[in-house]
Amino acid sequence: MIHMMHSQDYPYHHADIPDPRGEYRELSLERPLIFIDVQTTGIEVKTARIVEISTLKIEVNGEEEFRSRRVNPNAPITPDATRKHGITNDDIADEPSFSTFARGLAQYLTGCDLAGFGINRFGLRVLRREFDIAGVPFETRSVGIVDVMQVYHRLEPRNFKAAYKRYVGDEYHDDPPESPETKLNAVRAILQGQVQARDDLPLNPASIGAWATAENGPAPIDKDSKFVWSSDGEPLINFGRYRGNRLSDLCKSDADYLKWVASHESFTREQRDIAGNASEGIMPKPPYPSNT
Repeated sequence: MIHMMHSQDYPYHHADIPDPRGEYRELSLERPLIFIDVQTTGIEVKTARIVEISTLKIEVNGEEEFRSRRVNPNAPITPDATRKHGITNDDIADEPSFSTFARGLAQYLTGCDLAGFGINRFGLRVLRREFDIAGVPFETRSVGIVDVMQVYHRLEPRNFKAAYKRYVGDEYHDDPPESPETKLNAVRAILQGQVQARDDLPLNPASIGAWATAENGPAPIDKDSKFVWSSDGEPLINFGRYRGNRLSDLCKSDADYLKWVASHESFTREQRDIAGNASEGIMPKPPYPSNT
């Protein structure tokens, strides 16, 4: 199903946000600009399939059109992905596959600049892969691509000096280079400032680590994220045919698969230990949920 919304119904207009200098500034469009958002079966860009694609098209004359379509990805949606976007396997069972409308979508996007939050890192890469699978050409080299997340990071630098100024309240000078002790004390001061500034930030180091990783997806159990923590603290398998399954469930339904992982040299020692222990009912210790 395609849902459409036109400019007169859309509640947001960028001219309502004033420039700090007291002026109103608007985008200058030479061609239509399409904002793209995709919801997917999982978080790994190499395997994620689209389950919903939405676009907001801004014409040069200011007219707006919103479209959204759900997609049958012909692949299971992981539990964590469903918890994030609310779309279940049953919701898309009767929807068309991407290939059924890929050519029409490519024509709709052709000649337009594209934008999205994190679009370069994830959304556009997944979209290109879908077009490749459908066998439909999709060319973006001749148009502008605006990753709003990258713009945000450029406007709000995410480097050491910026973190020090924000959370410690002073300029960090490293010319000449500071001693290692000075640098480490500065890092400690940043962390203390972060804890002080955010009431929702845990106080326990293990909890802080899990919280920070969860901001960008499921927290990893091993360093390669073959096993990850679900949002409710359950260990999940994050690869292969059982991706998204709980280790505790797999221990009961197919312990032999976990034993195979535990004995296979393509996995790291850490990963083999996790799988081997899980096959015997011994689960990884969850990240500390405490805020103390």
